[in-house]
Amino acid sequence: MSFGGLPMLRPNPLCQLELERLRLRNLGSTVPLNSKCSQNSVSFLPCFNLKDRAEVVSEPVKGHSMECIQPAASIANCLGTPVCKYLQYHRKLNDYVRNFKRIRDELNSKMEDIELQLKAELLHCVGKIPKKEVENWLGKVKVMIMEAQDVENKVSNGRYLCRACNGKLVDRNIQEMQTFLDKAPNISESLVIEGPSVGLPLPTSELVGEKAVRDEIWQCLMQEEVGKIGVWGMGGVGKTTIMKHIHNDLLKEHSFERVIWVTVSKDFNVMKLQDDIASALKLKGDLGNERDKVRRAAILLELLKKVGKHVLILDDVWDKVSLEEVGIP
Repeated sequence: MSFGGLPMLRPNPLCQLELERLRLRNLGSTVPLNSKCSQNSVSFLPCFNLKDRAEVVSEPVKGHSMECIQPAASIANCLGTPVCKYLQYHRKLNDYVRNFKRIRDELNSKMEDIELQLKAELLHCVGKIPKKEVENWLGKVKVMIMEAQDVENKVSNGRYLCRACNGKLVDRNIQEMQTFLDKAPNISESLVIEGPSVGLPLPTSELVGEKAVRDEIWQCLMQEEVGKIGVWGMGGVGKTTIMKHIHNDLLKEHSFERVIWVTVSKDFNVMKLQDDIASALKLKGDLGNERDKVRRAAILLELLKKVGKHVLILDDVWDKVSLEEVGIP
């Protein structure tokens, strides 16, 4: 049914109140705030200007109708982004997969490059070990690449209705792989550091007949209060052989952080011995171009202190050597 060309409406007390207030306002009257309309009648105003219409519509919105609109708007905002993302995963799955394969291949290539450089550095740098961050990165990337293969298999065997879920899975893996790619070790820098090895074993012959001397020297080395030991005797009696065995046994004992072997020889001079000790420590660059013996001795003294607990063996000493002048503590 309709009334005057307009559909018949069920009476609404709130709308009735606003319409009645507008009608009386047009008649020059006012309606008290607590006034009420008859619930059995409907007021229709076929003639009112746009301003009045705006008032009729806007005033209820500011009041009771806003209570319904605001929650609806909040729900729409909450659902809008996830729904759009869901549709994007569904529609652009193929694009996600292509980007996924590209990032995976880049990560795999980076891993292979780092592994090759690491092997080369370890081969040419005796006593070096991989940096911990390099080892951790390689281990995690290998696991990630295996997981990426599982994701690719799952997506390729997935059903059409799973496109959105697969798209989300692929996107998450892309972000994780990109993060590892960004944090890859810099191959322009060294991937290794000095290892904990105290030194390298020296080739030597079997010790025969000098075991008692070897044991005596060993006991002295194990005493904390002993700082220097001198081993002397005629040439050819086996001093070097004994000390080589001592050197190799100290490497196995792990009682000292470094065991250093330096051959002095007959053509001894202080600066050459300083260079030889620094080279054995792989710290010759720290002496630089310093030519003053006193300053060189001070530098070498600090280097030996930084090494920690160590044993320095000077072999083939023919003349008196001033340890203080060299820089040996």
